[in-house]
Amino acid sequence: MGGVLIIGGGLAAARCAETLRACGFDGPVVVAGAEAHAPYERPALSKEHLSGDRDSDSLALREHGSWSAAGIALQLGAPVVRIDLAARRALTRSGAVLAFDTLVIATGARPRRHPALSHLTDALHLRTLGDSARLRRACTPGARLAIVGAGLIGAEVASTALAVTPILVEAAPAPLARAFGGDIGALLAERWRSAGADVLTGAGVAAARYGRGGRLVALELTDGSSIACDRLLVSIGAVPVTNLVAYQLELAADGGIATDASGRTSVAGVFACGDVASWHREATGGGVRAENWTSAAQQAAIVARTILGEAPPPSEAPLYAWSDQFGLRLQHVSTGAAWESVEIAGGAGDFEARYLDREGRMVAALVANRPRAVARLRRDLAVAPVAA
Repeated sequence: MGGVLIIGGGLAAARCAETLRACGFDGPVVVAGAEAHAPYERPALSKEHLSGDRDSDSLALREHGSWSAAGIALQLGAPVVRIDLAARRALTRSGAVLAFDTLVIATGARPRRHPALSHLTDALHLRTLGDSARLRRACTPGARLAIVGAGLIGAEVASTALAVTPILVEAAPAPLARAFGGDIGALLAERWRSAGADVLTGAGVAAARYGRGGRLVALELTDGSSIACDRLLVSIGAVPVTNLVAYQLELAADGGIATDASGRTSVAGVFACGDVASWHREATGGGVRAENWTSAAQQAAIVARTILGEAPPPSEAPLYAWSDQFGLRLQHVSTGAAWESVEIAGGAGDFEARYLDREGRMVAALVANRPRAVARLRRDLAVAPVAA
């Protein structure tokens, strides 16, 4: 077997390369990442790294020398700008040509831009170490940080940046309502407010207002009101980075690269995993793009084993994600299937929510500060093998 080129520098890229070596692959493995940093832990960017409890060196997935020791070549800080699938070559911004026999797309996702704020040069986003460093510098004591988008990342930042006054601005009637339902969103908003955060719901952003010296002073809302702020973080989701292959591979309805249950794309010898990919799941009969740590790691390992000719796993593990915010450890498990109703037991500081489909079967669950419940829920949601 010839060489494997993995485009991307995050967890999925790293885990795929490591699994290839762990399973005995002895051909060339190249990981081409756009950032200058070797693969690192992104979940900490909105938590321990933002708070200053962990420095950037501690986020590295592996000691720097371990990559070369494993025979994994890191090409960092020179992003791939063009891929020729027919010729099996990729070109980097620095002019280097990377040949491959097998290609793995693990380019991840980028922050979604807000249409009314996308032109602002001082609007912050959070995806990379560089983004986190800029956000830390902006979180000076007493600053009023407006966070547009009350999702998991926005809530984690509001909870972590204790020196600032956080103002969460959410267009929906409740935070995280689309993912977890309005009742859970209301519970979480209650928790955030009790911890000292301002939470505005049903609030659309129209523009940013600047004062003397070009300093941000307020956000103008679509109802004509405004909120005073001097720092701005936009956190309204992410968009898969597919520009390199958008016209060469089939894309799913959610914008990710469409794959089968083993990570294969519409082109032979080309795979995708992590935040950029929409994986087919037998449980849902469709594609699921799960932007979280565990899914990226699991998909990358499956892709590596598929490249080596190993059979796919006999069943699909439930999707899993977690978040730490305002004293809550949220843990979410899901089959990826749509839910129709939710049953909630508990209150704002301790609850279990079970999500049911129209037949009353549980397809997802969310718990807050109930770690012992997670193993049980994962077992309950385990997907049985589908007969051929």
